Amino acid sequence: MSDLEFGVFDWLDVAPDRDTAALYEDRLALARRADAGGFARYHVAEHHGTPLGLAASPALFLAAVARETARIRLVPTTFVVPLYDELRLVEEIGMLDQLSHGRLEIGIGKGSSPIEAAMFGRTAESQAETYAAAVPRIMAALETGIYAPAEGDPVPLFVRPQRVPPVWYPTSNPESIARAAAQGQHTIFGFGFLSPTLDVIRTHADGFFAARGEHTGARFGMLRHVVVAETDERAAELAQEAFDAHLASFTHLWRQAGVDRYPDRVDVRELAASYRFLVGSPATVAAQVVHAVAVSGINYLAGAFAFGSLSRADSLRSLELFDTEVIPQVRRELAAASRPAENPSRSAGAGL
Repeated sequence: MSDLEFGVFDWLDVAPDRDTAALYEDRLALARRADAGGFARYHVAEHHGTPLGLAASPALFLAAVARETARIRLVPTTFVVPLYDELRLVEEIGMLDQLSHGRLEIGIGKGSSPIEAAMFGRTAESQAETYAAAVPRIMAALETGIYAPAEGDPVPLFVRPQRVPPVWYPTSNPESIARAAAQGQHTIFGFGFLSPTLDVIRTHADGFFAARGEHTGARFGMLRHVVVAETDERAAELAQEAFDAHLASFTHLWRQAGVDRYPDRVDVRELAASYRFLVGSPATVAAQVVHAVAVSGINYLAGAFAFGSLSRADSLRSLELFDTEVIPQVRRELAAASRPAENPSRSAGAGL
C-alpha cells in the first residue's frame, strides 16, 4: 500500500447533451487536469459500433492527449490486438511513444465483446487464436526493432518506441492473472459495478504479487466509477443520473442483440455499500478508498471520472476534489494504518 498509485480510466462514452467534438474537448480538459495532479496514468478503452466507446482508435485519441499533457503516462487499455495488422500496430506504438516523449504504456487483449468481434467477421475463438500468435511477434518487434512476420521477409522499423513500453493485461478472468504475472505484465482486475468482492480481489492480488516476487513497480489494480462532490447527497444525485446514461451505453449492444445480460438500472448507493462505486464527499470517498485498498491489497486504483451525463464542470470538479482532498487523506490514513500498533483492515465504512 505504500506505493499506491492512482490513474484515470475513460471509455469516452456518448454524452446525451453533447456532440462528439465537444465530448473530445471535455476529455482533453480532464486529461490536462489529471496531468497537473497526482495521477500516474490516463487509460482509454477501445470499443466499436457502440455508444460505450468513441475512441475506436485509442492511439489516435491518445496522440491528441500526448500533445496536451507533459507528465502523465498514456495507456490504451486495451489495444484489441486481433483487429490490427501487426506491423501497423507496432509502428503506431512507436509513433505514439515518440509523440509522448516516452510516456506510452500499452494494454493488450483479445477483446471482451463477441458482438464487436462479429462486426469484423471474427469469433471469440478466432480472436483468441490470432491474439496468441500475434503478441509474441509484436513484442519481439518492439524489443528488437525488426518485425518478423509469420511469412515473408523481416521488416526493419524506422519508427520505434524510446524503450519497450510496460504492458497491461486487464482481465475479468482470474485464470489470466497468473499468466500476466508470469509475463511481467501489470493488470486491472475488478471492473467497476461488475467487480467481484474485495475479499476475492485480495486472493488474486496476493497470488499476483507472489508470482511477481521481488519485481518492483508491479501493479495490480481495480477500476471504479468515481463521483466526488461537496456533500454525499449531491454526489449521489450526480452519480445516479450519470450512471443511468452510462449503463444504457454499456448495455446497448447486448440489448440490441436481445440478450438480457444486465439490469435496467443499478442503484449507485448499493454499489457504494459494496465498494463497487466511489461516491460522496471527499471525506466519504477517502474512507471508501482506504477500506477498499486495505481489504483488497491492490496498489493501483483507476477511477472513471467522466461518464454518461456528467457535465464537464462536474467531472472536473470531481477529479479536482479527488486529487486535492481524497488522495492526500488516503495516503495519511494508509500510512497511519501501516504502523504496527494499528489494524490496516479497520474501515470507516462505505459512508452513503
